[in-house]
Amino acid sequence: MFYNIKQSVKTVLKQGMKVWYGLIGALRSHGIAFSGNAKRLLSYRDKYAGQRCFLVGNGPSLKVEDLEKLKGEVSFACNIIYKVFGKAGWRPTYHFISDVVAVHAINEEGMLDKVLERPLFSNKDVYEKIKRIRTPGEQVIYLNRINQQNYKVSKNPLAYYVPAQATVMTLMIEMAIYMGFREIYLVGVDCTNTFTAGHFGDSYTDKSVDDYNLAWVRKKTNRPNLTLVELGEERRIRSLDAYRKLKEYADQKQVKIYNATRGGALEVFERVDFDTVVK
Repeated sequence: MFYNIKQSVKTVLKQGMKVWYGLIGALRSHGIAFSGNAKRLLSYRDKYAGQRCFLVGNGPSLKVEDLEKLKGEVSFACNIIYKVFGKAGWRPTYHFISDVVAVHAINEEGMLDKVLERPLFSNKDVYEKIKRIRTPGEQVIYLNRINQQNYKVSKNPLAYYVPAQATVMTLMIEMAIYMGFREIYLVGVDCTNTFTAGHFGDSYTDKSVDDYNLAWVRKKTNRPNLTLVELGEERRIRSLDAYRKLKEYADQKQVKIYNATRGGALEVFERVDFDTVVK
């Protein structure tokens, strides 16, 4: 009975947040923004109208030499991409983190300052996590977030977004559309089980980070017997569902999303040859 009451209260609070965030988003859409963060987020609306960008994932297919070819392009990257910085002169235009576990891993490696050298897009939870470690600064821009079981595309990031609870790439795509890009190219987005297929390189994360991730999800979802393989497969399936919804939304907005990843398992978006695109 107590559990049911708790869930009912959560549902009511979530609906209230949606209404409140919706009102805030409507005001921001008309240029009415009060906080510094809201004004910075508003400044990115259609900033790159009609242009193209590259969204870099951390899949095992990612190659350093490909990143070098992205110099001069607007590019988004995420999480622990800095692992390649010692091998490449390329740097992303924007960085994205949507998971406090990623902040934990980055901070443990003493690399948070390196990540914050460029504009970072995140959500309020990530912002607060960073704030407990150091002053975030104006380069951190956060979105309001509403968690729910099924992912849906936010039509107004100025209000809130719904995380896919599987990959930060959905937020990256939503923000690319919000910024006005009309051609979005995915690179290193393999859409495979990250706990079996891995990420780029041999030392993306160590076992302690995976264990921390699993423990955090087990506690959050009350599933003490969940394994890393199961978690990775669930996230892969959720990612595919989210990508299908994003493609439908992008088609409605007349935005083209191309998969320029070398290999991988993502077949939702039209595949293009990376070398042809960046020649």
